[in-house]
Amino acid sequence: MATTQLEPAVAESKSRRHRIAMVCDFFYPRLGGVEMHIWSLAYHLMRLGHKVVVITHAYKCPATSSIDHKFKRAGTRYLPGGLKVYYCPFLQMVDEDCLPTFTISFPLLRWIFIREGIEIVHAHQATSTLANEAVVYAAELGLASVYTDHSLFGFDDIASIILNR
Repeated sequence: MATTQLEPAVAESKSRRHRIAMVCDFFYPRLGGVEMHIWSLAYHLMRLGHKVVVITHAYKCPATSSIDHKFKRAGTRYLPGGLKVYYCPFLQMVDEDCLPTFTISFPLLRWIFIREGIEIVHAHQATSTLANEAVVYAAELGLASVYTDHSLFGFDDIASIILNR
């Protein structure tokens, strides 16, 4: 009898469509394992009928025309397959990480979460300050959050041990 009570819940969860924001400092045009994982996961979730957006920071790219733009990847863009990407104007530090502020990015991320009707915030990568801030904001806004750590740190120095916690 218990299985009959669970079957409708399972069927309902399979038919439910979610609105998901993937948040990370690392995304296209930068190429790597984390970037490809986010793109692939977003693409397959969209194929299953979920609404997925990616939130990252604006990227400086080499000028390819006579008009030199400061940021070639800024604003809202659509990648092939219909994936919507928000390239936000946040200040960057070393290795394309956003400067951690814990306040300045909140208004824009909140606006995106509300505009897109986001239900789940999926943050990627331990070293992504934007992802870490998004998880905190999701908790404050009452949104579900998921965190995926792509980092493999060693155990031979104190910094790696702390990051592994």
